[in-house]
Order: sequence, then C-alpha cells, then structure tokens
Amino acid sequence: MKRDWITLLSFTFLLILAVGQIFLPGGAVVLEVGVKYEPSLIDLTEPDPTWVIGIITFPPGYNSSDVDVQTVKLEGIVPADWTLSYAKAPKFRDYYAYFDGSSVVNIIWLKLYHMGVVGSGARKTIKVYLYIKGVLKSSATPFQGTGYISVKGYGSAPPPPPP
Repeated sequence: MKRDWITLLSFTFLLILAVGQIFLPGGAVVLEVGVKYEPSLIDLTEPDPTWVIGIITFPPGYNSSDVDVQTVKLEGIVPADWTLSYAKAPKFRDYYAYFDGSSVVNIIWLKLYHMGVVGSGARKTIKVYLYIKGVLKSSATPFQGTGYISVKGYGSAPPPPPP
C-alpha cells in the first residue's frame, strides 16, 4: 500500500512537470546583433566627443528600420538620442544609434576603475567592451550586441568625483 502511494505521488509530480513544460511560456529569444562604435578610439586626455555612434548590424531577415529607438540603451543606462538615431536605409541592416559622448566616457571611466587600471600609470591602449540593447517594433523581439572602444590615456588623472 505504501509503495502504491509513492508511485502515485511520483507519477503526479512528473505529470505536473511535463504539463508545465508544455504550457508555460519559455524565455524570450534575444536576437544577437553586431556592434561597432564611432569613434573607435577615445583619448581620455582629450575633450569628450559630442556623440558616440553605435552602429548596430542586424542579421539577414531583420530590418533596421524596425528598431524602436526609445528602447535602445547603452549599458542599460544611456538612452539613444531619438532625434538623431536612424536606419541607414529601409533595406539595409545597419542602424546608427547616437549616444551622448560625455555619458559614454563616464561609463568608460567606471569600467576602468572596476578593472583597477586607473592610477596604475599604465599608458597602453585598452579595449573597453560596451553593450547595446533594444527592441524591434514590429515583432517586439529584443536584441543585444557587444562591441568595444579602444581607450588610451587612462593612466592620467580621472575626472573629479561628483559633488
């Protein structure tokens, strides 16, 4: 009798797992995109660039004109400027997202602090990886991609902390 009870309980548990796998929605599939940045090199001893452009390249079958610019963010923090960002042309797969240059440089400084290279006196060029996320309007498909900006001059004095 005890054995039948355990078998029935085990069967019920497996049935619940199977039904859950079939009827519960899976996680959203995230579209991987290519990302390059302009300027590709930032010298931290020079003034900040006005804009940093993230060039997002979509895989075949996806249209860059479907990007919802209000969802495009660099590092999940810096929003793309919706007045300047655009698709190269409706049939092309490149999307140009404009980000505030000073905000991007601040994120680069934070990453350099995190890596422990600020104040080390190091002067070589280093790659700092930054990601972009967003959503396509037509299908609500999320996309993300990572690219890098080469940085030099990070052994110099960092900007003062905020007041």
